[in-house]
Amino acid sequence: MKSTYLKFISLFLFVAFFPVLIIIFSQSHIGWTAETETAYMTEDHPTDPNCRSCHQSEWMGWRSSHHQKSMQIANENSVLGRFNNVINTINGEDSRFYKKGNEFWVNLEAGDYKIEYVFGFDPLQQYLIKMDDGKYQTLPLSWDSRDAARGGQRWFHIYGDDHIPKNDRLHWQQPLQNWNGMCADCHSTGLKRNFSPINNQFDTSWDTVNVSCASCHDGNNFKYSTGDDGLGWILEEGTNTASWNGPKRDRSEIEVCAACHSRRAPLTDGFKADDKFLDTFLPSSILAPEYFPDGQIHDEVYVWGSFMQSKMHANGVVCSDCHDPHSLQLKASGNDLCAQCHVPEYFNTAQHHKHQIGSTGAQCINCHMTSQTYMGVDDRRDHSFRIPRPVLSQQISSPDACTSCHTDQEVSWAIKHTNEWTENKPEEIHYGEILNDVFLGTHGAEQKLKAMLKDDEIPEIIRGSGYSLLSNYPNESTAELIKIGTLSPEPLVRLGAVQGSTFIPLDIRFAILSPLLSDEYRAIRVETVRALSDLQLEAIDKSNQQQYLDAEKEFLIAQNQTTWRGEGNFNLGLFQSAKANAPLAEQHYLDAIRIDPYFPASYINLADVYRTQGKTQQNAEMIDRGLSVLPENADLNFSKALHLIRIKQQNEALEFLGNAVKFAQNNAYYSYVYAVALNDLGNTDKSLEVLLAAYKLAQNDGNLNMMLLNHYSNIENWDEALKYVERLSVLFPENEMINRALSDIKSRQSL
Repeated sequence: MKSTYLKFISLFLFVAFFPVLIIIFSQSHIGWTAETETAYMTEDHPTDPNCRSCHQSEWMGWRSSHHQKSMQIANENSVLGRFNNVINTINGEDSRFYKKGNEFWVNLEAGDYKIEYVFGFDPLQQYLIKMDDGKYQTLPLSWDSRDAARGGQRWFHIYGDDHIPKNDRLHWQQPLQNWNGMCADCHSTGLKRNFSPINNQFDTSWDTVNVSCASCHDGNNFKYSTGDDGLGWILEEGTNTASWNGPKRDRSEIEVCAACHSRRAPLTDGFKADDKFLDTFLPSSILAPEYFPDGQIHDEVYVWGSFMQSKMHANGVVCSDCHDPHSLQLKASGNDLCAQCHVPEYFNTAQHHKHQIGSTGAQCINCHMTSQTYMGVDDRRDHSFRIPRPVLSQQISSPDACTSCHTDQEVSWAIKHTNEWTENKPEEIHYGEILNDVFLGTHGAEQKLKAMLKDDEIPEIIRGSGYSLLSNYPNESTAELIKIGTLSPEPLVRLGAVQGSTFIPLDIRFAILSPLLSDEYRAIRVETVRALSDLQLEAIDKSNQQQYLDAEKEFLIAQNQTTWRGEGNFNLGLFQSAKANAPLAEQHYLDAIRIDPYFPASYINLADVYRTQGKTQQNAEMIDRGLSVLPENADLNFSKALHLIRIKQQNEALEFLGNAVKFAQNNAYYSYVYAVALNDLGNTDKSLEVLLAAYKLAQNDGNLNMMLLNHYSNIENWDEALKYVERLSVLFPENEMINRALSDIKSRQSL
């Protein structure tokens, strides 16, 4: 099940006003920059309530937009759902939507709740319930606002047919469905979460209930050209695609949009439109599970990470080239939108797209912007604008554009046809192949990854994400590459280099990372502190201690932004554990459990704190406490098993190891440990059964291959032993012991 966090966010775009508007403002509200002929708002420029008086057409466009309807008080004008006092049975549970006078109510799970706010309107509308302690929770049942002919005009569960029990973090009363923390900052303007972890309560405030003018226009990002400077997209003779004419474009617009149209973690409580993106947010890397190995969207990731991979971005395209920044509508329909820059006489032809003109297959977006469906009914396009690569899709199990339309065909069918179109011309190696090899632990992946990181033609965001994977290869050459990455002028590369540096010995790591404690961007400073968690202040030269303390303060502020859910205090617990501050680590883990009792990692890490202190009884009690609320959690079952093994109760541990494997079948390590335990207790048949089942899912796992090699060698089944030693020799070609075993088994096989 996808971890969809119930955020219904539409395009959040910047505006460039027209030159004619200059005459509307009095000189006292305009600041001029002669060098750039750009006008800037001064501090006394009128704000939101007065925008309409001067910007009528922009206001009218916004008035019917997703931004205007991002958050509304629940009333007759805003509520779209059918509150007709009829019982709806969804996923085996009854609910009843009804009215009390002018109020909208729902009876759900034996409780009656008033609908306070609605957010969104197309293709679905969601509803907010006011709970205790200032919390607003998102109702799990949403209204499908599409036409009935498209399957709409009905209530549906946001997670489809999945039953969400109360001990699931995705249950509507749990923190992951909390509006204040998950959704609010992108649905209202000037929002402050104002969460108190001590009291576990919010005092959330906002300037405007919805996404208003000030969400995108604030301070010096409110600018527009003051004359016709001849800049723009031009089509040079002999080309089929327009290119930008003039100096490199200002990309601040993209940063404004990225604040809400990206998968990111907040670094501050609230943000303003003129904040730098990396000063207020830490973006997710382009890695699993949020993305497929080739960078295609998988989980709900909100556009920015995809767009940053694209050739569009590399060539200077910004959001408002395609989207009207106020109405948020596309600037043209169908292929006409693409024809703004791509000559239709060349691209909109059967010779190019291999489909009948005007057909579904001839639409640019169906080949170059495949979609994923989120929140049950919301189809969203991938903005990486990629060329269909069915060969790559087959290799790495990522979406294939061809078979997303031709659903009755296999990817092999698409490969056959595209090979015919390209006359079997071999494709260049795509970074998706390299990243997939890293994820699988394939031999040679390290060298491929390091070569990719040195290729400036690869998008910055991909190289940054790749740098974060270097910790898989802890050696001197990797450390040297990390050092090079920290010196990069590209901030996402520096960020990834910091995240990949944790394997480096502390003294060398500090020498490499310490300059980034004063980096230009808060996100990099914060991640540098995280990467130096095991650093003691006394180890820093006194002249540099304040630099570290300033960055550490930013780190602590950033972690406190998510203390309304388990991850915030959990991360603070990790930080204090690394600093050997066990009492403070214990308190943070206890706070995480109090606020988010169904977050298993807090129980496990706190139990480990007790173990390292020699508190065996408290270690056991904490694991049992976690299992009492999450009996089917694989990690807690595995932790229980390890505890029993440590106290010499191996037979009792088998039950919990079996549970761990049952609840996490893709975890090769859990299967390996279970198989070892079974083998040690004399149950070799069951041990082999577990190994073979796990091997089907993880054929590149070194532990599984080694144990299978040992098993078949012990019973002198040299044909089977050869399979696993050959696999090991591919995975570890320089391992002398494996190479000797390979020669030995081949010689025995020939006898």
